[in-house]
Amino acid sequence: METAGDQRPLRVAVLGCGSVGSQVVRLLQDQSGDLAARIGAPLELAGVAVRRLDAAREVEVPPGLLTTDASGLVARDDVDLVVEVIGGIEPARSLILSALEHGCSVVTANKALLAEDGPTLFEAAEKVGRDLYYEAAVAGAIPILRPLRESLAGDRVTRVIGIVNGTTNFILDKMDTAGSGFAEALEEAQELGYAEADPTADVEGFDAAAKAAILASLAFHSRVTAADVHREGITDVTAADMASARAMGAVVKLLAIAELRPPNEPGARRPWPCGCTPR
Repeated sequence: METAGDQRPLRVAVLGCGSVGSQVVRLLQDQSGDLAARIGAPLELAGVAVRRLDAAREVEVPPGLLTTDASGLVARDDVDLVVEVIGGIEPARSLILSALEHGCSVVTANKALLAEDGPTLFEAAEKVGRDLYYEAAVAGAIPILRPLRESLAGDRVTRVIGIVNGTTNFILDKMDTAGSGFAEALEEAQELGYAEADPTADVEGFDAAAKAAILASLAFHSRVTAADVHREGITDVTAADMASARAMGAVVKLLAIAELRPPNEPGARRPWPCGCTPR
């Protein structure tokens, strides 16, 4: 009987070794046996692309695997799968396209890129017969993208709504339950690692807008970009707003709301992130 150890290894390259990338590397190392049993072949870390070789990291990367040459890493003929966790538009887009062109499948958590230029990436993957997976781009460990894309493919979805940004959810919850001000709640979120040093993408709604665009595109079988999304952040939410919501039996949350409407109706096919929800 053939085992995972008898199979050719699946060689994985990771682009980025920050908060997310370091945990991907850690999981590939710590759970290599379990992952091999699941996929039927051993996994090997082929390389990790970083900006600076001497930067402090949350995980120990084996000697010789770190490189600043991301372009060279994705073009290597011994790499089978590229995991992109750099974020942003460029160089992530160019690196993903290069990886696909060189025969690699790609896994990405880059919601900003998918919301701006997802069709280009999907077309490139289809052209070369490679996979492009992006489940982690929306809602992290909650399986939502694949059910929309596959399980509900035969259904007519007309509305998608949900809390898709954990940072704003934490801040607004602290403001509601503990009476904290926005600045105080944000500072606590940063201290606990829930918010980045630069929290703009979260608190100004850019993260939720990108996720709303991805959800709307899948749910409505249409092309929706982040630019199509009406965006509102939470920086102007005050203690008075929280009190008013509480008096109405509601709570303030940042929501991603995508709704399919008749073409002639104002706001048709427009995703809206923001809102006040009942308790």
